[in-house]
Amino acid sequence: MLAGAVAAICLSAAGCGSSGSGSGSGSGKIHLTLVMAGSTIDQQTYQERADLYTKAHPNVTVTVKNLPVANSNQELSTMIAGGDSPDIVEVGAVDSIGESLFAKGQLLNLTSYIKSAGMDLSKTFNPGLVSGYAYKGQQYAIPDRGGYIIFYYNKTMFQKAGLPLPTDGWTWSQYVSDAQKLTIVQGGKTVQWGTAIDNWEPAVDSVTHSFGATLVNSALTSATLDTPQYENALTQYNDLVWKYHVSPSPQDYANYGQNVNRDALFAEGKTAMIWAGPWDIPTDAQDHINFGIVDPPTGIGGDGNMMAAGTGLAVSAQSHYPQTAFDVIQAMTSPTGEMKIVQNHEDIPAAVADIPAWAKTLPAGVSYSQLEAASNMIFTPEFPVQQVQMLTVIQTDLTNFFDGTQAVGPAAEKATTDADQVLSGGS
Repeated sequence: MLAGAVAAICLSAAGCGSSGSGSGSGSGKIHLTLVMAGSTIDQQTYQERADLYTKAHPNVTVTVKNLPVANSNQELSTMIAGGDSPDIVEVGAVDSIGESLFAKGQLLNLTSYIKSAGMDLSKTFNPGLVSGYAYKGQQYAIPDRGGYIIFYYNKTMFQKAGLPLPTDGWTWSQYVSDAQKLTIVQGGKTVQWGTAIDNWEPAVDSVTHSFGATLVNSALTSATLDTPQYENALTQYNDLVWKYHVSPSPQDYANYGQNVNRDALFAEGKTAMIWAGPWDIPTDAQDHINFGIVDPPTGIGGDGNMMAAGTGLAVSAQSHYPQTAFDVIQAMTSPTGEMKIVQNHEDIPAAVADIPAWAKTLPAGVSYSQLEAASNMIFTPEFPVQQVQMLTVIQTDLTNFFDGTQAVGPAAEKATTDADQVLSGGS
């Protein structure tokens, strides 16, 4: 499962009706299609969780369809714009289009539904996750799968190099030093990387935040990539590739083959450290990697460097059956519904009642207490309504910088100018 993947349940043409508040408890046939973006096991798990509701309400059916991860956000936006809006939308925490949809009124305000159902989200879920799906004091989604950005390290590699294992609160300079010592070059070819980075937004946000930088100003009206703090953070991060040569470059990744990224290199035992999320735990355990987890290295001792991640479930404002959609969400995010996440060995269930069972599935040497200890470093950045468009132009403008062909100054200046144009309503 990728942090920020977008999924949706949409009403098929055959199942559309005129009711604006239909509930699955009636006798009328209601067909919903759950559209999600992720792995086949994600798809299976969503179907099993939705089936818990449909088995109790035989007049409702839910079919799960898997969207391509690469353009799931675009496909969802196209569906909404084309009048074929989903009924239930799975939104990512912070790094997806969720908050943008909240602000535009394209997702239903669930506050009254939650109250009518007698739900106390603060008791069912970690309050930090609940707040990630609120907008201006109103709740627009219910936490589904929890988590935050954490840091993975290969214990075996550290032990072979005679290095102490990373601990919470370790510094950026310690991280760079360890990455250099863990990089192994043989015959002019790097056979083991000290770390593996790329332009993954959550990792970049983790680093820039730890160096005291922000992507936008506090009013969310202008970009701040051209500030000394942000440029310094970007430089420190990209130096791992082009100055210290302890991380693969974009070309190095391409040379490994199609779809090979930092997660794959860590799972294959080819790199010692990566930024990732709890969703990597099952894969790394299955691949018999002797790994540990810790909060990411800190640049200047900021107030946190682990960005919130995970997914939440929301109802489209255009849904023909908003009550039924909410009822399905309530069933899927209940402790019973989320137990399917545990049974299928996926990432952290949002329901706190299921955490002990999930913790028992962790591999030897990795305990939930490590995740709990690191959780005090979680931060949740605020994004403007134009988040998706802004991040798109920023990623494009920084491509040459991450490729090593452009200096940070010109790249950051152009990214700031283009982002400001988006924020001001320009095209």
